[in-house]
Amino acid sequence: MAPRRLLPFLFCLALCACPYGSPVPLDAPEKGVLDARLLGKWVQYDAGAGTFAEVEFRDFNGREYYVEVRAHEPYKPVEVDRYRVFSSSVGGRTFLNCRQRGDAKGDEGFYLAVYDFKDKGDVSVSFVSDAAMKSAPEFETPKALRRYVEARLKDKDLFEPGFVLKRP
Repeated sequence: MAPRRLLPFLFCLALCACPYGSPVPLDAPEKGVLDARLLGKWVQYDAGAGTFAEVEFRDFNGREYYVEVRAHEPYKPVEVDRYRVFSSSVGGRTFLNCRQRGDAKGDEGFYLAVYDFKDKGDVSVSFVSDAAMKSAPEFETPKALRRYVEARLKDKDLFEPGFVLKRP
């Protein structure tokens, strides 16, 4: 299970899902390409729990995003987490390789998520599931991870239940 400090970005505020933490990304950050549609501020709501997260994607260096997440929960201080994120294309899908910035203690590696834009400009995001990767070998290279994920893209259990980001 992801440490509590990662929950805002993983949007587990409302979900009990557990994303997969990979020791390697799907590609090198230098291969990342920015999707200008992601840049800016987004919000993810959980009306039932009364929580929401503000998510901001910024251009970090032309190939990576700097992502800041502010988790808002009733009667609790706002939690702020920061991430370096870059994209990888695998089997026609765009993945985000997400790694928390700051204290490396308890580093879970790279979290992998796919995203798709919806009709109204909303973004649907789903993380690769830890349960789906339990039988996977330990990956030592991005190439090995990429081949494994690409071979399983049509497996409905590869991804956690998704969530939607909306413009504020």
